[in-house]
Amino acid sequence: MAVPQPAAAFPGFLGLIGPVRTEKPDGSHWVFSFTVGDQHLNPGGVCHGGMLMSFADHVLGTVVWEAIGYKPCSTITLNCDFATAAKPGDQVEGEATITRITKSLVFVRGQLTVRGHVVLQANGIWKVLGA
Repeated sequence: MAVPQPAAAFPGFLGLIGPVRTEKPDGSHWVFSFTVGDQHLNPGGVCHGGMLMSFADHVLGTVVWEAIGYKPCSTITLNCDFATAAKPGDQVEGEATITRITKSLVFVRGQLTVRGHVVLQANGIWKVLGA
């Protein structure tokens, strides 16, 4: 099974909002990150909440996708709680953990951090398509 390459090569929406880093450099642990650039800022000069939520959806969704054997899946629910702002130049890192898997649903939680400080906490449910 092919493991996704760094997102600079990703087409579609992820390529549009990037660049983001999505890889498994050691073959076992995902590394997700992006550096807040001018294209990610809201009018207040900090990273737009929609960018953080999109990145969280990508992080959690990729971990779900791997957990179900790279089968097609789709976000049903994604709840996000914002803790603090990410500023221009900040490297935002993401991580996620599966909390439960049923035949057709996957429950997951995760967080985005900057220098070890939580920026956003998320939890969600993904549907295994065709299950």
